[in-house]
Amino acid sequence: MISRSIINRVGAVSKSTPVVRSLSRSSTILQEIRQQAMPTSESKPMYKPPVTIDRELPDPFVKRNENRRYFVFYSVALVVTCAVIFNYEKSSSPIINSTLYFLRRSTIAQDALGKNIEFASSWPWIWGKLNTVQGVIDVKFKVKGDDQKAWVLLSATRESKMHPFQVHKFALEVDTKDAKVEYNLMDDPEFEFDL
Repeated sequence: MISRSIINRVGAVSKSTPVVRSLSRSSTILQEIRQQAMPTSESKPMYKPPVTIDRELPDPFVKRNENRRYFVFYSVALVVTCAVIFNYEKSSSPIINSTLYFLRRSTIAQDALGKNIEFASSWPWIWGKLNTVQGVIDVKFKVKGDDQKAWVLLSATRESKMHPFQVHKFALEVDTKDAKVEYNLMDDPEFEFDL
């Protein structure tokens, strides 16, 4: 901090009429200011003790079998979690939603399964590849109506993002007591299915 005497000296010099400051006078004022701003030699730097560890670090190879079990459990849990997340992305995609929308209004599907067509379970599993960026759809999933359950088979491709999907196969596969019956949903006269 600047003392009052220094401020008074500076103020007196600046108020005096034609006084020319000498170089030595201004240098002494600057030295006084620096000395007051600098810490004195009496203040010692704070002592910081070095960081030490009072005990030995654990050996990671002591419980090798237990660590392997944890790693296997973690890997399996990670794979299952990723599979569930990717399946959820598939089941909530617009392609699957439009497929279910078409099934609910299709006369062929209603004749084969009955009314109230929806996924066969509360956690539907979508089998196959559903990649709209690459233009490849080849999926299979289970649905149910009031009367029966069936598999929906959908296969479609497209050349680029500028082209629409070309549906190659859109069928409903119903398991009866005698054999599997496949209904071609592309033959439904009432609705046109586009992706």
